[in-house]
This record gives sequence, C-alpha cells and structure tokens, in this order.
Amino acid sequence: MKFRIVENRLPIAGRLIYSVDDYAFSTEPHPEDCATSVSINELELMLNGKDGRVVFVTGYCPHTGWQSSTLIPPPVRHRGHLYAMLDKDIVHGASKSLQPPNERWPVLVDQSTGWVRLGKGEPDKDRVGIEFAPGAIAVLAGDQLVAIWLHPDQSAPKR
Repeated sequence: MKFRIVENRLPIAGRLIYSVDDYAFSTEPHPEDCATSVSINELELMLNGKDGRVVFVTGYCPHTGWQSSTLIPPPVRHRGHLYAMLDKDIVHGASKSLQPPNERWPVLVDQSTGWVRLGKGEPDKDRVGIEFAPGAIAVLAGDQLVAIWLHPDQSAPKR
C-alpha cells in the first residue's frame, strides 16, 4: 500500500488519548464519515470516505507488550494530510492490514516523554515526519509508511 503527503495542511482538531484499562488509543472527538481503515497490528488509521485521507488514530494497542526505549521523535516535522492510496475500494466498515499476515511492527515507549512508536527499523533513522492527526506523526520512506509516532495527552502507562 502506498501513501502520499500534502504538506502545510492542518490536522483535525482534537486530542489523542490512551486508556490503560481498555489497552487502546482513541481520538476525541471522532470525526464523521470515517468507516474504513488501514491497520497496523490492531491500531487503526481511520480514513475519510471521500478521498482516503487518514483523519485520526484509534484502536487496541496493549501497553503490556510495549518495549521500553529512549525515543526522540523525528527532528523535522511538518503538518499536513496523509493519504492512503488504495489498490481498490475498502468495503464500508472494513479494515485493510498494512502488514502481511503474521508480521507485527514492534511497539516502543519512552516513559519519560510519553512517546510511543510503532514501526519498522530504528527510531533514530526517522528524520522527517508529518503530523497528520492529533498526537500522531507518520514517517514515510518514499511512498511507504514505515513508522507511526503517537503522543497521547495522558502519559503513557508505567511498566
């Protein structure tokens, strides 16, 4: 699956939260017209129904499996829109996995800063990111999504 970025666009207003009890991220408020998604592990990047724009992040991401790390988010960050360029339409209410079956992206957390990273490769190689949703930064290599950085309003859970 390919992605594209349009820079200098503001993400939707809202905030990203993490519920320790639910083991899940959520964006408040939930925008309308988002009934399909691209999933990374069980985390969902929700797409609007019009043009495939990734509007917000939500979904299961159990903190009990996160690996402690020292994380410094991409030093160059722009605001913009992130678009999933789908091969074919996703059925309303369905999700398309970004990874092949049985492949999972590692999830790292920095307890001192609250940053959480789902991604391939080394975090220190993430040099440029796009803030596409509240508390969410995408890192691309060409047209491929390689990492998602999340910074919920509430601190990441202690492990």
